[in-house]
Amino acid sequence: MSELIAAGTAKGLFVFKKADGKWKSTVHFQGQSVYAVGKTGERMWASPFTEWTGTALSFSDDAGETWQTKEGDPFAFPESTETALAKIWQIVSDENGRMYFGVEPSALFTSEDGAATWNLVEGLWNHPHREHWTPGFGGKCLHTFLRLSDTDWIAGMSTGGVYRTEDAGVSWEACNQKIKAPFLPEESPEFGQCVHKIAFHPADPDTLFLQHHWGVYRSDDGGRNWTNISEGKELPTDFGFACVSNKPGTAFIIPIHSDMFRTFPDGKARVYRTNDRGETWKELSKGLPQEGDYDCVLRDNFSSNQDDLAFGTTGGSLYFSDDSGESWEAVSDHLPRVTCVRVY
Repeated sequence: MSELIAAGTAKGLFVFKKADGKWKSTVHFQGQSVYAVGKTGERMWASPFTEWTGTALSFSDDAGETWQTKEGDPFAFPESTETALAKIWQIVSDENGRMYFGVEPSALFTSEDGAATWNLVEGLWNHPHREHWTPGFGGKCLHTFLRLSDTDWIAGMSTGGVYRTEDAGVSWEACNQKIKAPFLPEESPEFGQCVHKIAFHPADPDTLFLQHHWGVYRSDDGGRNWTNISEGKELPTDFGFACVSNKPGTAFIIPIHSDMFRTFPDGKARVYRTNDRGETWKELSKGLPQEGDYDCVLRDNFSSNQDDLAFGTTGGSLYFSDDSGESWEAVSDHLPRVTCVRVY
């Protein structure tokens, strides 16, 4: 069972640990928004933010008990770009401790030295499509980074779509084949799709799952091509933000009513799981509110760690499952607006 749930919120980072059968929390960065949490080895990372002080990068070496903020300003765009960093949305690391940061405005940075210095992935920054990427409701951000192998990476951007590199970031291509974009003149354009989240399991890097503004998709070739797996299926709606995978061929989504009414359909909190790559979906709602719950889950508010799952809502509720979603328990019902969740 997971030892820790980190919930970034609009008012701080809440670290939950279970003791004597009860979840107990500590709060850090009080009054600051936290949009990203990550981990390298035993070190945890978080990115507290305010409109007045901008984005910082902090770390904890004692499982979230105490935090230190990195001094100086290593996390900045090169002066030549004439661009300022707005927010950090993703903190990812690999087995060698290399770090990857998805930021706003849409860009990818890497670090080889524990975030002492950053390197802008210029192949993506200089992509000819970049000038045409536009902000989504949550901003123009690189909100998803997946490392399929040493050289094959996937980036998800709002609103740019899915981009893939096969040479560790030197060159990138748009990979949005058959992903719909009804708001654009061409329904299936090369880029510009409003991708919300992409997930995969490391044991099966060819199979990716994608929650889009209009539909849920699967790729069988590492993101090069996509198939809709929500049309005609047992889902109350195909709109949503969150998507995670904890086993090969398995994905979880949390449907939201619609773009204009961003709440749980019919006032019921429900998670849906597929164990067969999207052929069928199973409703998972035991322990979740099934009446009058008009809440919402955003793209980074859902996390998996083997059979352990956790998600948080914009209304401040946090839920946990230790049986792959078959049953859920409320960890907290009165948090500030949840902005990201990680379960470790």
